[in-house]
Amino acid sequence: MRWFGGALSAIALAIGLQAIFVTVFWPHAHPPAPRMITRAPSHPGEATVMFAGDTAQVDAGLETFQERGLEWSFGSTLDLISAPDLTVVNLEGPITDGGDRYPLWQKFVYRAPSRSAEVLAWAGIDVVNLANNHARDYGASGLSDTLALTSRAGLVSFGAGANEDEARRGLIAKIGEARVGFLGYLEDQIEWRFYSDLFARAHHPGIARLTDSALAEDIARLRPLVDVLVVSFHIGTNYTPPKKSTIAWSERAVELGADLVIDHHPHVAHPLMVHLGRPIALSLGNFAFATEGHEELDYGWLLTAHISGRALDRVEMVPLSVQNRRVRFRPEPLVGEERGRVLAAFASASAEYGAKLKVEADRVVWTR
Repeated sequence: MRWFGGALSAIALAIGLQAIFVTVFWPHAHPPAPRMITRAPSHPGEATVMFAGDTAQVDAGLETFQERGLEWSFGSTLDLISAPDLTVVNLEGPITDGGDRYPLWQKFVYRAPSRSAEVLAWAGIDVVNLANNHARDYGASGLSDTLALTSRAGLVSFGAGANEDEARRGLIAKIGEARVGFLGYLEDQIEWRFYSDLFARAHHPGIARLTDSALAEDIARLRPLVDVLVVSFHIGTNYTPPKKSTIAWSERAVELGADLVIDHHPHVAHPLMVHLGRPIALSLGNFAFATEGHEELDYGWLLTAHISGRALDRVEMVPLSVQNRRVRFRPEPLVGEERGRVLAAFASASAEYGAKLKVEADRVVWTR
């Protein structure tokens, strides 16, 4: 076992040396002004922004998409996701027909065909959050293709870029009179920093790394420019309940000035939480994520933030069936007794996290 102790010592030394390097030598980021987009509101004086969970037309679904077309993914939810003024998904993998697959062993490696960008836009999706652990599955070139293809399709991205400045740049959507800001980060896990080398830095394309200084600086930079600020974290552990670190980082974002926090990564849905009067979606679960999936997968959620005037006044959440062994890579809205049972269970679980939800016919509602 002596070799094991030596290996641990070497790992600890490497982590310590990188921490010193990052602190002393890593160039300080100076993000440019946030990207800006404009959308017309459906109703004067109001704005709606929908958030969906992990989405990627990849993996086990590709055979079905060859047979039925990539549009198949969104056939049952088209009306829901195209209805809000702005719809945001977590794009859980690169969109590219090429790219450079990461050279080291990795169990799950995803790549969606280039036409997927057009289909996302066709379905009513406006914004893709790239701050996740699969955005560089096909290397820097795959990420570059993703940025180019989504932009060409009319989509806007945040959370990743050609360098740290671009990854942390953020996005502002002006919907009528309301200005909504978006920031996205990937949790700083050892595997993602050392093994996968996912994080953006000077001259290194990648994902915005979650650190307290980056979070504080970026919120301070965007907060004066927006009426509602949304912060997204890719954080936690797959197929497990909410972790203490997820709750702590989400609370930290609210304390720094976020109005809404949207978390991803566990794939299974977690309750809604409220901290200092601000909602936190601890995990929306999957949306159109075309993997074979685990048995634990059952439901995902569509969350719509309602903005009245220039303030977030309520959140509505609709449940979907997302177990691909059941829905065959096409999320389905719940109906009947199953929907009622899921809504009631979600409201009960969320109450334990300080969120008082009203159960309506097809959704749960949180009101400030």
